[in-house]
Amino acid sequence: MLPQAQAHTCAYFTALLNQHFQLPGDDGVVLQLIAAEPRGATLPGREAFSLLFSGPQPALPQQIHTLRSEAAGTLEIFLVPVAGVGAAIHYEAVFS
Repeated sequence: MLPQAQAHTCAYFTALLNQHFQLPGDDGVVLQLIAAEPRGATLPGREAFSLLFSGPQPALPQQIHTLRSEAAGTLEIFLVPVAGVGAAIHYEAVFS
């Protein structure tokens, strides 16, 4: 597992695509990482990218959530519900 500061790159999360992340304390909710995409221009020394997660309904609140997986360890990420797709809710996290 990489230290938190090093883990926040698009390449790192691309390697975790399709992994499941558990949200402790949210009744066992599990999200799946379904996309990691670079985003336009960025400031020097920073990488802009977004992550898209998929999870069950009902939607989680827009806030910082603790996510855990075997591959990534524990991460705290600000998630925003962005779409309902069938029986799933998609969440976006933006890093800039």
